Amino acid sequence: MSDRDLDLMTDPELPGQILPPDRVYYAEGVLLAADDFRDEQSYHRGRLARILTYLHGAGTVAGLKTVWDKLLEPGDDASFPAGRAEELRVEPGLAVDRLGRLVEVSRDSCLRLDNWYQSQDPAELAAAFNVVSQVVVADVFIRFVPCERGRTPAFATGPFDALDAAVPSRIRDAFELSLVPRKEADPPLPKSPWPDLTTGSDADRLESLHEALLDAWHEGTDFLDGQGRLLPAEEHVAGQDTTSVFLARVEIPATAPAQAGERPPRTNADVEVDNLGRRFVYPAGTLAAWLGILKP
Repeated sequence: MSDRDLDLMTDPELPGQILPPDRVYYAEGVLLAADDFRDEQSYHRGRLARILTYLHGAGTVAGLKTVWDKLLEPGDDASFPAGRAEELRVEPGLAVDRLGRLVEVSRDSCLRLDNWYQSQDPAELAAAFNVVSQVVVADVFIRFVPCERGRTPAFATGPFDALDAAVPSRIRDAFELSLVPRKEADPPLPKSPWPDLTTGSDADRLESLHEALLDAWHEGTDFLDGQGRLLPAEEHVAGQDTTSVFLARVEIPATAPAQAGERPPRTNADVEVDNLGRRFVYPAGTLAAWLGILKP
């Protein structure tokens, strides 16, 4: 099954590119096939994604706070079993990715931090070690992933002759969390796509706003490469899915490795999680409350 069959919105030949907004034309006597129904879904999902991307942008809509839960020893907390593994926990929430797709986490999702740390290439962790801060730096990302659900009988396709062929009965919009070591000396954080609109007179600010909107169309320029694929954002690392949404920066206290290429030994200091370096999608109600229009 192709990626397009699962995603129903992006072009499998050009990863990160939304399919053209072609609607299905209906007429009496027209024979409809599976592709027609896929295209129908692609159109509506693509149009919704388009308006979300340009009207609201990519980032966190609500929730998705990343929290460090330390390893519990006997007697630390009666509400949890003793010896519970150390975890990075992403709380439920909603994000919009760079293609305008909704990425929803409906319950706590956890990553066992020390298990992850011990499974990483020691050289990668050594490269992510900040000598000044004495921490290993890693970033939490989330990305949209379509997942097959259930099976239902179907006609066999391709060079097959079978009466018991089956296909997924549903496709669930799911997600994948990843923790990525940052080997840069000063790892970049997500940047706002908008220029500074806070300086100057009201008239100057309005003119700057209008100029920014006139320059806000990115397709074919700094948004897609020459082949129509989504370019990486400032916060992405080489080879990463460029639709991934940055959630948090994690600093894991450690000491310098004894030899080059060894894993930096962890210390007992608390892991620090910065949730505020991400980009947010601001609902109208929050902006109204921030401006004092909506009273608590």
